[in-house]
Order: sequence, then structure tokens, then C-alpha cells
Amino acid sequence: MELGYSTIALLFPAIPLMFLVYSNTSTAVGGRLRELFEKIFNEKLNSEESKRITGEVEYLSKRLSLLRSAQMLVGLTFLFNILTMVGIYLGKQEFAQYLFGITVLAMMISILVYLSEILITIQAVKVVLNQVRTKNN
Repeated sequence: MELGYSTIALLFPAIPLMFLVYSNTSTAVGGRLRELFEKIFNEKLNSEESKRITGEVEYLSKRLSLLRSAQMLVGLTFLFNILTMVGIYLGKQEFAQYLFGITVLAMMISILVYLSEILITIQAVKVVLNQVRTKNN
């Protein structure tokens, strides 16, 4: 199979969208962490509130770490996609094909990391929902 510019161009629209999604999520998580730190340092918290906030900070830290990894992988995806273009330009078809394979693999891993971040979010929301249900009953 001959790899052409049109094949690798298929990934270019997806990469900025992935950056945007990861950045927006990361910004939201970072904002929530700042709110929690302000609450910890500016308010007197009872043990129940302190325990809840500590738990939330832990899961937010995990999410932030996963988002950072996903962002790094999408950055590598972008880099390898550009290097694939360079390989095609230089007439190194086999080299370009290997790079394109790495590009697709990095993108898939990035998506899997992001999906695991979503799973952590879902688990955290379930905990909050259970607390609300328990308190209302």
C-alpha cells in the first residue's frame, strides 16, 4: 500500500479536537483543585468535610495525571504525523508507513488513557450520588 498525504491528512482534524477536549477537561479539574485548596486553607473543616475533600483531591490528582499523559500522547501523535509527512516528502515510503503506524498507535493509547480518566470521573460521581441519596433518605 502506498501511503499518501491524503491518508495522513485524515488525522489532522482529530488532533486539535483531542487537544481541545483534554485541555478543557484539564482546566476544569485544575479549577476544582484550586477551589478545594482554598477551602482547606481558608475554612475550619470538620472531620467529615476534611475526609470528603481529601478523597476528592485524590481522585482529581489521578484525573490530572491521566489527562497529562493523554495530552503528551496526543502531542506525540501530532509530531509523528508531521514526521510521516516528512517521510513521504523525502520518498521514504517504508519509513513513513512505520511512523504512521506509531501515530495511530499513540492516538489509540491517548484515547484509552482518556477513557480511563472518564471511568474515574464516573466512579467519583457515583460516590457523590450515593451520599446525596443517603442524606435525603
